[in-house]
Amino acid sequence: MLGKLLKYDMKSLNRFLIVLHTFLLLSALGIRIFLTGRIFADNTAEGTILGLSFLLYILVITAANFGTFIVIAVRFYKNLYSDEGYLTHTLPAPKGAHLLSKTISGTIWGTLDMILMGLSIYIVVATPFVMDVYHAHRTEILTEFGFIGRYADLTFPKILLFLLIFSIIGAFSSCITIYASVVLGQLFSGHRVLGAVVSYFAISTIVSILSFISLAVLGLSTSKDLIYMRTAAGEPFNFVAYMAGVLGLSTLLALIVGIILYILTYVLMNKKIDLA
Repeated sequence: MLGKLLKYDMKSLNRFLIVLHTFLLLSALGIRIFLTGRIFADNTAEGTILGLSFLLYILVITAANFGTFIVIAVRFYKNLYSDEGYLTHTLPAPKGAHLLSKTISGTIWGTLDMILMGLSIYIVVATPFVMDVYHAHRTEILTEFGFIGRYADLTFPKILLFLLIFSIIGAFSSCITIYASVVLGQLFSGHRVLGAVVSYFAISTIVSILSFISLAVLGLSTSKDLIYMRTAAGEPFNFVAYMAGVLGLSTLLALIVGIILYILTYVLMNKKIDLA
């Protein structure tokens, strides 16, 4: 039954998200062909056009990311807690199967969203001019970013693998945060959509505070003082080491939060559901 539910959920998400991300990639390709692939920003007019094109692209990529999770949220709510929910709950499948199916499908598309955003950025930025400059000064650039010492052998495939793991866990945590918010919103006697929105911001705020405290305790504060203090003390600031620490801790926290919220969502979904 889980396979059938997953197939149905993926089909429902694909209908919107394939179109959305096709537009994202076409936008990136258009900017690459007509702007970044031709303009070198060697005068004010070209610099202005290039700046505006990047601003437009940032809006497109933000809309794609935001739209992905909006579609995931709407799909979860409509399928389980709107009029459609009456039919859904008549299916011979436990509520845990519905939650697992939607978590898997949402995580898949959340991960694909991050991968396709990364691909679109590469399409826009990796022009022949940029790549020639990178290859000509590769050693200096890598050293400046901190690929030295224990990070000297950090290969591109290893970086991609780490980012893939980070993307999967981040997508899982983001999806289950949305689902938990929707389910918590059902506990409100009225204005349940508003209750879900309030729950989402409450959960996000709590997680942000915990993340900030954890980063501060481990000396990974995101403030600009971190760079200043290290360079002032004679210790070079290693960007790679810093990002590895931040992303590693963020991944661990996302996994812990995701598991806790998954259990909470599962428990609440198994209580009596009032769709009125």
